[in-house]
Amino acid sequence: MIVKSEFPILEYSTDKIAVINPDREASKADREGQGAGGFGRFPRLCLVTFFEEVLEGAVEQYGGEKIGTYVSEMKDFHVYRFSVEGTEVCAVQAVVASGSIAMMTEMLYGSGVEVIVCCGGCGVLDDIPEGAVIIPVRALRDEGASYKYLPPTRFIELQSGPILRFREVLSGHGIPYIECATWSTDGFYRETKEMVAYRREEGCRAVEMECATMAAIAQFRGKVFGQILYSGDILTGGAEDYDDRDWNNNVSAREKLFALALEALCRL
Repeated sequence: MIVKSEFPILEYSTDKIAVINPDREASKADREGQGAGGFGRFPRLCLVTFFEEVLEGAVEQYGGEKIGTYVSEMKDFHVYRFSVEGTEVCAVQAVVASGSIAMMTEMLYGSGVEVIVCCGGCGVLDDIPEGAVIIPVRALRDEGASYKYLPPTRFIELQSGPILRFREVLSGHGIPYIECATWSTDGFYRETKEMVAYRREEGCRAVEMECATMAAIAQFRGKVFGQILYSGDILTGGAEDYDDRDWNNNVSAREKLFALALEALCRL
């Protein structure tokens, strides 16, 4: 059934079978006796990370094996399998923004993944120190892809299971953290001073581009998804005093968050 609206972005189909489905390649390979993408079905646990350099280090550390590839016009994003203290996981570098991450998320779930933990950086809308650990508990749906999976709502609530595992891991290491709503937006260059203030009024303390989309797909597909972030640039001022805090070169925060996310993933 088509749920219609005055605005096309709010229209969606309740039919779960599309013309092109995310398990198409895996199902075809299974029929031909090759496994997903010619490599084999993926482990049930998957870490999706925006930290390419940290992922490369983990692949070397754990002896990762390439088991598949998300093919993109940007580049090929390889999926690696490795074992962490006896638990088999896979990991891949994330693509950026809602439309792209929707396709990657679907590919992973369609290839045998049941649980995704995503780790990345985010902007902050409050006076939060650089590198602080943030657990999103709900995401404001100011992006496009989530509306193709779920009826329109202002927020999507994140699943309790991953949140509990994040709390356990962080508390076990004595690491302070912030739980908050995150603003998932497609409009990177439309984060105006007044819009930042408006989102803060709604309770958002972080801003990124993918959380609402991935959460919506997990809910639609009956899978598991959780995200953990570190605070990067700060958007509390105006254009004249914006400070990116060199956030994407914060190597220690990226390595720490990757390790924490991996530990939480292995508990799910």
